[in-house]
Amino acid sequence: MPSYAQPPDVDFGAATTLFTPTGTGEGYWVGAPCVHRHDGRTYLAVRWRTPDDRGHEVTIHEYDDGDVRQVASITASDLGVVSIERAALCTNPQTNALQCYLPVDRGGNDWVITKLADVATPAELDPGTARTVLTPDPGGTDSGTVKDPVIVTVGGRYYMFYAGFDGVSERAHLATSVDGDTWRKHPDNPLLGRDYWHDHHTRVSTVIPASSAPTWLVFYDGSGVSDTGRTWNLRTGVAVSPDLEQITDTCSDGPVYAAPTADRATGISTFGTCRYLDVLVHEDRWELFAEVAREDESFELRRAVTPTPE
Repeated sequence: MPSYAQPPDVDFGAATTLFTPTGTGEGYWVGAPCVHRHDGRTYLAVRWRTPDDRGHEVTIHEYDDGDVRQVASITASDLGVVSIERAALCTNPQTNALQCYLPVDRGGNDWVITKLADVATPAELDPGTARTVLTPDPGGTDSGTVKDPVIVTVGGRYYMFYAGFDGVSERAHLATSVDGDTWRKHPDNPLLGRDYWHDHHTRVSTVIPASSAPTWLVFYDGSGVSDTGRTWNLRTGVAVSPDLEQITDTCSDGPVYAAPTADRATGISTFGTCRYLDVLVHEDRWELFAEVAREDESFELRRAVTPTPE
């Protein structure tokens, strides 16, 4: 019997390093990639973090087959916030303008999602135009924080997957919009539960159409309650969705991607981090980007290339 919508077999231990952290050890992270095609060019957004400065900068690079050239920088200081996490880039389907969304900590773990004014190119992004577009919902499943947006547009409709914290852990949530500015949270949030190997954290990392079936592949980050560093030591699982609003987990027995430093599939006691996966789809191949743990417990940004899954 044929098997459809299978994720590619990728070894992130053998992947190419694109960026290395500025120090060694826990808390030195570079990654949280967002890759996006806009107006004939491809851009890669990267978050930089240290233990002292936390997420202090997002850099945006023009990207071409492993080559990167920085074209923009946005710092936490520019935004007047304590920390920045993963950026989301998308293109306004009506105006073709570039849009940039940034999750920020305004202080005391007060995470909200902000949006900069629409521009033609990344170099024109202005931190002074940032305004809040999504906040926690008191009493809801995202009552603590909202962060780490992943945005796709289908036709003229926006789908924002984000991590919502309820006081216990983060789980994958969805909000939709018709203009990219005003968002409505999905009534069935959260979309993924605390189950199996990911009975602590879950958050969507990227969403792409499957190449072999009329469905969406939903890659997500997950961790278990018994994992070391369960808040940030996440590995990648995969689910499927027929409509971007219903998600069915397909890897309950363990993640599909983890760093080679992982000692086992569940309940890991080492940093097996392979998180924030994003995919650049070509006609004949996929480029996969992820933030991956190194032996010294820092995280770096790696790139793997694989034929398009059949």
